[in-house]
Amino acid sequence: MTDVRRKTTVLLLDRIGYSFYRDRDGRRFLPEDRCSVRLVTSLDKVDEATGKELESVVAVDVYDNRALAEAVHHQAGFKGHRADRLVAITERLLLRAAELREELGLPGQTVREALLFRDKVRMKEHLSAHGIRVPEFAPFSEAAALELLSRTGAVVAKPRLGSGARDIFVLREPADIASFAAGHASRLDEFEVEEFIDGELFHVDSVVQDSKVVAAVAARYIDETTSYTRLRPCRDVALGPGPQLDALLEFNERVLAAHPGFTGVTHHEMFVRDGDIVFCEIGARAGGGGVIAGFLSRTGVNLDEAVIQAQVEGTVPLPAAPAGHLTGFTVIYAGAGVLQRPLTPPDEPWVLECQVLARPGDRLERPENCNDAVAIVSVRGDSEDEVIRRLDQVGRHMVPVLSPGD
Repeated sequence: MTDVRRKTTVLLLDRIGYSFYRDRDGRRFLPEDRCSVRLVTSLDKVDEATGKELESVVAVDVYDNRALAEAVHHQAGFKGHRADRLVAITERLLLRAAELREELGLPGQTVREALLFRDKVRMKEHLSAHGIRVPEFAPFSEAAALELLSRTGAVVAKPRLGSGARDIFVLREPADIASFAAGHASRLDEFEVEEFIDGELFHVDSVVQDSKVVAAVAARYIDETTSYTRLRPCRDVALGPGPQLDALLEFNERVLAAHPGFTGVTHHEMFVRDGDIVFCEIGARAGGGGVIAGFLSRTGVNLDEAVIQAQVEGTVPLPAAPAGHLTGFTVIYAGAGVLQRPLTPPDEPWVLECQVLARPGDRLERPENCNDAVAIVSVRGDSEDEVIRRLDQVGRHMVPVLSPGD
């Protein structure tokens, strides 16, 4: 075992598998010469835990709060040497990581800070107080939903700590509200209700140092993020130069200025309705789908690596100014059944990345959230129209063929 006293001892909470903490060339985000890693990973991902930088590995059900806490406390004091940093990059672990940091007295994002990026009520209360236009909202109650419906014509109920575009309900009539409340009676306190914004949904992905945007790329969702419920692809295209891009980037800077001292990566979603920009939500993590591939193509920075560097060192990489080409991605879904044919992208130089998440013989279930894809393909082009045409070409080329399961 190498001497770890001169290195930063990083306690890493992982649910996606340790193989993701490196770039496509195999370069590790937590290199052996600078880091000693104590890993807490998912039971089904433990086989990926290889590398000379790994000091110790514990596998648990990372969504079992007690088991996770016990594993983290064990790793934090492994062999009598205190960990220096506790790191997590996936959205569902960010708040738990903040809680465990506070228990252990480790530096990094606090629970209060984490809630402003996880709790959809807290984040809108905070930003509204800083003059940001947010939807009208309230913690869910039937009375609050009915009052808001009477003034706005439609409301949305969604989990306060939700992710993956799951459990989102558009309620247009009092009967819809009553039905929703009855169906979710045991966990209504987990939901918020907000004004339904009938507009286009955009996102800005940023690398941030001390609440100042170092680099940002904006994009538009061509399809609804809930398209998985209809087994339809979800396509996304970056915005080219122009007034709309400028307005979105300026709005993004205002939102991040309301988080003094924040250093890291953000995925910020906003609506545009009749030219007005309205906040939707923000996360302190890299965006999903093909966001990471697109940002890397245009700036040279891997957003996951930037999250890790921010949590370990308190700084972010310095990206290049976004390149002139544009990018986009499509997320492909399939229903229940057994996949019969390989999913392969077009053999074209404009394909940036293809993540194949299902293979022939795999037994698939109907997707439960927007992350339950069978493939994610990222492309580049010289204009938004060219990117969209290429995304559609990918869609025609990669149609999942299923047979019924036994």
